[in-house]
Amino acid sequence: MFEDVDGPEQKTLIRLLIVIGIGLPILIEVATFGSMLGHHVVGDGGDGGDAATGTPTAVETGAVAGDEILDEPNLTARIASASVVTENDGWRVTLTVNATNTGQTPAAVRLGGVTSRSGSTVDGAASTDRIQPGESASVTESWLLPPGERPGSLTVTTVRYPPDGTPETETHTVTLGDIPVSNR
Repeated sequence: MFEDVDGPEQKTLIRLLIVIGIGLPILIEVATFGSMLGHHVVGDGGDGGDAATGTPTAVETGAVAGDEILDEPNLTARIASASVVTENDGWRVTLTVNATNTGQTPAAVRLGGVTSRSGSTVDGAASTDRIQPGESASVTESWLLPPGERPGSLTVTTVRYPPDGTPETETHTVTLGDIPVSNR
């Protein structure tokens, strides 16, 4: 096969072609493996759309345990605990909200429906009793979302009981953040 090769120039050329023929596929395989390993260890950065162009993506934030959920004078509410637990028939979302009445009239906080990130809504109806001025109360509610659905928002209604006896209500939509999912 190499009987026709004469001189050192031709031998060097053949050696170079053999090195390229064997080395190039090995180099490609090493680069591919390194890329896969890098994505596995570091992460792939999502869909690559904005990450590839270097433009930062906006991160949607929402309320999680420890966050305030009402922006009302004289009445504060904070998520005390939040969980999502997988069950056979769906994902169970449970929230506990602590409310404090810093106003002069009694008030209450009601937890209504939860809307999943895909848009399905599950009704709820838990409420604190009347919270007297200077006092606090907690309310816990649980919703069963379809399997695989993450909670996206919560409807919260505040009720004020003024001296004239006609309750005043105000409804708020609270965006929920990434509540950890477990399979207890």
